Amino acid sequence: MTQQTNHDNSWRVKMLEQGLAHLGQALVIVSSRAEVLFASHAAEILLKNQNGLAVINQQLTAELPPDNVRLQNAINTAIDAQHTQDNSISIYIHRNQHPRPYYLSISRMQKQADERRDGHSVMILIKDLSLNYEFWTERLSAEFGLSRREVECVVLLTERRSAKEVSEVMNISTETVRQYIKNVFKKMDVQKQHELVSLALEYRRNR
Repeated sequence: MTQQTNHDNSWRVKMLEQGLAHLGQALVIVSSRAEVLFASHAAEILLKNQNGLAVINQQLTAELPPDNVRLQNAINTAIDAQHTQDNSISIYIHRNQHPRPYYLSISRMQKQADERRDGHSVMILIKDLSLNYEFWTERLSAEFGLSRREVECVVLLTERRSAKEVSEVMNISTETVRQYIKNVFKKMDVQKQHELVSLALEYRRNR
């Protein structure tokens, strides 16, 4: 009976991995300390490449320091959520060797209410935004005459990042970021940052 159960579970995991891979997603399960407990085959390949995300000292770690802070905070927030249906958190993780980010959906796995916090685990779905990102950024550039770096700045702003965070990811000064924003305001004919973000996201949705 146990062997049959194990076989059934292995089959379900395999089917889940294949389904996620077909959707362009990888699955990682981590502990409350960000220790990797499980990684799908696609996730293993992704983490082995160490481009944006990696396992360091058995912990899931983002390559860029500001992204790693966001990742660890998101894991902690998911762990502390009162109900699993309320704790889905989305963040972007950038890659130094690739212009397109990963999109992470993070949520706590369901456990009994009386179980201690350290016993909880978090499920992380990782999606590569390459195709959608390329179409979106090319469209922004063509429509508004934005430079490559201006487009990169706009994308980071749509992720609700501060000027300081944008400067860290782009490896430029905050003054340069503000100049990019000023240029983009003029090119996109907007007055406020929330207007810029709203317009940019509209071009992403209307593919």
